[in-house]
Formats: sequence, structure tokens, C-alpha cells
Amino acid sequence: MSQIAETDRISAGVEAAAGRAWDRAYDLLTAADAEEGLPGPALEVLAEAAAWTGRMDEFVGLHERAYAAYVEAGNALRAGFVATRLAHSYTTLMQAAVAQGWMSRAQRQLDQVPEAAEHGYLALEQSLGVLQGGDPDQAIALARRAEELGRVQGDRNLEIRGLQRRGAVLIARGDVTEGKVLLDEASTAAVAGELDPYSTVVVYCNTIGACRDVADFDRAGEWTELAHEFCTSNSMSAFPGLCRVNYAEVMRFKGRLGEADQEAGRACEELRVWSPRIAGAAFYELGEIRLRLGDLDAAEEAFREADDFGQSTEPGLSLLRLARGNAKGAWASIRRTLADQSMTLPARARLLGPAVEIALAAGEVEPASGYAAELAECATRFETSAVKAEAAFARGRVTLERGDAAGAFASLREARRLWDATGATYDVARAREQLGLAARRDGDEETATWELQAAAARFERIGATRDAERVADLLRRDPARAVTKTFVFTDIVKSTELLETIGDRHWANVLRLHDDTLRAIFSDYDGQVVDHTGDGFFVAFDDVEKALKAAVAVQRAVDQEFVFDVRIGIHMDDVLQSGESFRGRGVHTAARVGAAAQGREILVTAASLGQDGAHGDPRALELKGLREPVEVVSVDWQ
Repeated sequence: MSQIAETDRISAGVEAAAGRAWDRAYDLLTAADAEEGLPGPALEVLAEAAAWTGRMDEFVGLHERAYAAYVEAGNALRAGFVATRLAHSYTTLMQAAVAQGWMSRAQRQLDQVPEAAEHGYLALEQSLGVLQGGDPDQAIALARRAEELGRVQGDRNLEIRGLQRRGAVLIARGDVTEGKVLLDEASTAAVAGELDPYSTVVVYCNTIGACRDVADFDRAGEWTELAHEFCTSNSMSAFPGLCRVNYAEVMRFKGRLGEADQEAGRACEELRVWSPRIAGAAFYELGEIRLRLGDLDAAEEAFREADDFGQSTEPGLSLLRLARGNAKGAWASIRRTLADQSMTLPARARLLGPAVEIALAAGEVEPASGYAAELAECATRFETSAVKAEAAFARGRVTLERGDAAGAFASLREARRLWDATGATYDVARAREQLGLAARRDGDEETATWELQAAAARFERIGATRDAERVADLLRRDPARAVTKTFVFTDIVKSTELLETIGDRHWANVLRLHDDTLRAIFSDYDGQVVDHTGDGFFVAFDDVEKALKAAVAVQRAVDQEFVFDVRIGIHMDDVLQSGESFRGRGVHTAARVGAAAQGREILVTAASLGQDGAHGDPRALELKGLREPVEVVSVDWQ
């Protein structure tokens, strides 16, 4: 009677697992196991239920029991399959010797039976091992064997996972376009519900990782959302721990640093015990995030944790040294890392942008140029906006260092455009900072200030405080200061025709008298002559009323003393003052208003007059170089 109840409980537990009721499946099968123990197939189901309910500490032990049960029952085929799963689990736990022992057991068990789908799963695990050993060609061959066995044996899970492994290895080898096609095909099968839960999660995870490797963060973000939806709808609570690492990196790329920090921190805690290999990646990502947040001590702590879990800490650790002012040490570190010829192309590409930055900081322009050129080649092969942007940014940095400010500006502007299109908030700020420095090098302080202010504001908004402070310091070093001035532009109408009529000598005398008269008037009304162009003046006043009175005085004096007409434009605006010079849109507007005036006219922008309507009704003018029409008023000076 108890045996019948036990059998019913096992069946109910297996049925609950098939319906994705993982908690119920776990409870039923655990109860049945406590009564008399479970057979191999039920132990496999219980292991899966334990995984999806967050009990990863039980996962390995249940599989070890399932293996023993299959061996005792003489089922070498399933024993070989479970041994393969255990080899992968121990690899994740970073116990290489134990993992290799399980691989040997899997091979020995499967050698006893005719070829079946289980041999394909062994080939998949072998493919991963040889890829990590630096043999992508053999990894592709093993992945293809798994794919073909899945097709022949009617195991869709194996077929798709073999296909995806092949795509991932192709990307790692540098055949990005071909690899992406295979990844998309495999991912489509997962989305369509053609795979079991474990294989679906594996496909999602590997696709996200491959997208991340080539900096395709838009696609990685899309797959992350799909994976999260799948796990939520199937009550699989363990997967988000695996997924958070990639999700955090996508958020970092998007500039959502607070959210990224939270997700990476949770991933570190969830993964440190049962998946140290992935925990290392989580701690590294946490270090990168905190580096951008400006918390250098916390970043170092995270990088140390990552190193303890066997995760490479580059380029983060070198960037940390650079942030602390040790450019020489950072350069030595990143140079050594890039000397490793065994790394995959995507892994190398992730180092090249930081290497350019570090090399330039260390004064190593030629190596930086080489890294920038290599990154440009990667951008061509990867065809992702993020890598193209990083390549343009690196090219701009090197070009600026070599003194070509205009050429650098063009490359940096391209980087900003590409990063803008992908929502890379932090990197857009990086680009705008460098655009500001390029403009300053080119003598365009107005554009420099505009770009630097935008970079500082964006850094501040996303919480990158150290970067914001650095850019603010660049702005403080600018000798220009913001002031509000009223500008007056005067010009003699048809001066060339007058010169031809009266001759050079007489014109010189007339012009000298004109200049003396206007200078005296400007002085009477506290005007500062900024520039004298031969037959016109550029003058700055502290307020509009004095500028208007000076303009009226000029027109009256010209009307009484000279045979020619003068036109005058007036505009008040905020500008940058550096010494005796002024820069800004306000200067440009005032000059255009002056050029639009007629002879014997004083034309002033309506905005400069404010609410004072005593000078006449405004009219709109289209002025060259200005996007929007400008309202102006003609002053009745007579």
C-alpha cells in the first residue's frame, strides 16, 4: 500500500515539474525521496526542481545520486549524460580536477553503448573545453557533431544548442556575421517554445553573452528582457542570478549606473557560493560600475573579489590605476594584457578602447595609434554601433593628441552620434568632453564651453561624480567668464562706392573724422570699443539705454557732419568675456542685426528692449546663420 502511494507521489511530482510547478514538484519528490528514495529519472527531475526554486546547493548532490542510481541499474546511457552534467557543474564551481574526472566517467559510460543523443551532449561539453583551451576549429567541429546528432536522434534541444555553440565559437574566432546568423536561429527556437526549460535558459544566456562580447548592447538588452519574461512566466527563480551580470553590463552601457550597481551586487551574493566562475564576472562588472560612479576604493575591492574567483580584471584594474594618477603603472598593466595572443577577438576588442586612453595618458602616442587602428578593424568585422563609436572616439583622441583639432572634432562628433543612437549616456558624455577639448584647441571657446557644460551636466545626472568634477575643473580653467552685454555694430553704407567717388586721400580724411567722432560718442556713454573694421565699429555697453543713446547720438552726428549714411544694429545677450574680447551667439546675432539695418537706421532686437514698447512695433527678420526669425524694432532717432 505504501509503495502505491509512493509511486503516485513520484508521478505527481514529475507531472508538476512538466507543468512548471517547481515548488510543488520539489515538495512532492522530496517527500517521496524521504520515504524510500528515488530512482534515477526522478532524481534528475528533483535536481531540476531544486535549481529552479533557488536550491542550487542541492543540485550537484542530486545529480551525483542519479548517476549512482543509473550505474547500479546498468543504464550506461543516462549515467553518461548525468556525468556530463556534473562535469559542467564542477567546471562552474571551479573544481577543474573533479570536472575532468566526471568527463572521464561520462566518456567511459557512453563508450559502452551505441551512438545516441547523449553522445552529443558530451560533445557539447568537450567543445566548451577545447574552446577555452584555444582551439576554436576543434570546438566548431564538436559543436557540429552535437548539432547533427540532435537532428538524427530527434533531440531538438541538442540540435539547437549545438547550432548555438557553433555560432558562439564563430564569433569568438572573429567570424561575427556568420556567428550572429546562427545565434539568431537558435534564439528563435527558444522564443518559439521548442526547447525544454534548461535548454531555453542556456540558449538565452549564451546569446546574451555573445551579444555582449561584440558590444551589441541593444540586442543583449532585448534578449535579457525575453529571458526574464520566460523565467517569470515559468516560475524559475534561479535564472535571474545568472542573468543579472549581463543585465548589469547593459545598464552600465546605458548610463543607468545606480540600477546597474544594484543588479551586479545582487548577482555577486547569489552566485558566490554555487557558481564562483560566474560570480567572478559579477564582481568584475561591479568594479566597472563603481569605477564610473567614482568610488575607487569600492571598485578596487570588487576587482579583488573578481580576481579571487579567477576572473580577469582587465581593463578595469588598469583604468583604476589611471584614475588614481598612475598612468605609468596602468600602461604597463594593459600592455602586458594585450601581449597575450591567446585571447579571442571579442575579448581583445574590449581592451583596445581603454588601451588607447591609457597609452595617451602615458605619452605613448604611437602605440595608441596602433590600438586605434586595430579597434577600427574590429568595428568593421563586428558591425555594431558601440564598437564603431569606440573606434571613432579612439581615432579622435589620437588625432587630437597629434595636434589636428579639426580632424579630431569630426571623429569625436561621429562617436557622439553613434553613442547617442544607442542610448549610451555615459559614453556620450565622454565624447562631449573630448569635443570640448578639441574645440578649445581649435580656438573656439564658445563651442568648448558648450560641450564641456553638457558633459559635466550628463555626468552629474547619472551619478558619475568624479567625471563631473573633472570636467567642471576644465571649465574653471577657462579664462572666459559669462557676462551680459549690449553690443552695437555700426557700418558706413556703400563705403566702397564713396571711396571710388572722392578718392583715397579725401576718403582717408573723412574716415579719420568719422572715427574720431564715433569714438568720442562711445566714450561719452561708457562704451568699450571691441573692434574697428575700417568703416565700422563693434562696441560693448553694460546696459541697453546707454547703447541706444550712443546710437542715436551717432546717427545725429553723421546726419549733420557727413555725406554718407550709417546703419547700426543693437542686441543684448549673455556671452563669454576673455580679456577685452567677447564670444558667443549674442555677438553673432548683433552683427547680423547690424548687417540687416538700412542706411540711417538703428535696428535693435525686441528682446533687448524687454517690455518697453516706446521705440516702435517689432517685426520678424530672417537673419543669415540663425535658425529662428529674430524680432527687431527700428528706433526713431530723429
